[in-house]
Amino acid sequence: MRFRSILKILVTSAILLSFVVGMTDRRNQVLTLGLTLILVIILIAEYYLFMENVMPEKSDFNLDLGELRKLVDTEGFPVRLNSLIVAEGEIPDWIVVAGGAQKGFPISFTSFQVVYEDKTIIIECPFNRRLYEKFCGYRLLGIKGKRFYEENYEVMQRAMLDANYIVATHEHWDHVGGIAQSPNVGRLMEKTVLTSEQVHGHTIAKAGFPEGVFDDYAPLEYNGYHVLAPGVVLIEAPGHSVGSQMIFVRLRGGVEFLFVGDVAWNMVNVEGLVNHSRMGMLLRYENGSQLGHQIRWLHENIYDNLEEDVHLLTSHDPRQIEEYTKSGLIGATFELSTTVHNSTPNNQAGIRQAIETVSDFSGES
Repeated sequence: MRFRSILKILVTSAILLSFVVGMTDRRNQVLTLGLTLILVIILIAEYYLFMENVMPEKSDFNLDLGELRKLVDTEGFPVRLNSLIVAEGEIPDWIVVAGGAQKGFPISFTSFQVVYEDKTIIIECPFNRRLYEKFCGYRLLGIKGKRFYEENYEVMQRAMLDANYIVATHEHWDHVGGIAQSPNVGRLMEKTVLTSEQVHGHTIAKAGFPEGVFDDYAPLEYNGYHVLAPGVVLIEAPGHSVGSQMIFVRLRGGVEFLFVGDVAWNMVNVEGLVNHSRMGMLLRYENGSQLGHQIRWLHENIYDNLEEDVHLLTSHDPRQIEEYTKSGLIGATFELSTTVHNSTPNNQAGIRQAIETVSDFSGES
């Protein structure tokens, strides 16, 4: 945003200066016309790449909440949901929303734990410190690092070893990098459920999976919906990436969540019906049309629908995570094998015990 503003100011100043010098000289006239043309091109390009909101009038995204509820209508629902923030930073407004905002957006890299009476599922596995610092290295784009939580990353690694399944909303490095960079990647891949689109998507390369790790791996293939476990359904939702999917989770008490991945970087996308900018889409190889249909569906069918009480969950909105944890809707850290059966989101003693058990873990950070 700052670079674009400076560029427009410089070109406009040059045009005004040419008028001050005088328009009688033919060379000055040509220069003025040329600079004016450049300014017009800049304004058109800025509107197209950064400002225009690509949003359909009606969504064609096919998600049926009634069908999802039929699919999870079984016994053995999960009992609670936990979150764990691995790292934090800031991303520029134009990456998040078309039209920009007054300032950048805080971003968190969050992992989630679905807890059953006898098992757990991990959703999203943020990258290690090395990949996080590489992500924060794109400072020219306005990306800033804030903090990497070493202890939380190690807790996530231990929780993945404990888990029965590991899944991700999509194949980007900040969602699967914690698997790819784990010293236990071989063991983790035995319980990791990646789709065929995720495994073969070209953006998964940045996660840095070891060579040969997918040689004997059988990726999941499904159309529409896939029941991963009681109360958990995967939903095809390509757009942010070719392998993007949403994840529906229903707890035993009837509380429902819908993980939307990076369809919305921040809840402002859904709340304000604002898509990502075209420039952001180009940089991330996104399908803007698919994203627009998904954002409109989420807004109209869940956010703006008083009859629905599904809790939307993004992976990167720290404000939303803070609200959910403060209200007790989700836990603020993970439970490990020593506490998974008897702790609750508000059981701080159990949580401390879980964190202390990672003292002997020697995972890469």
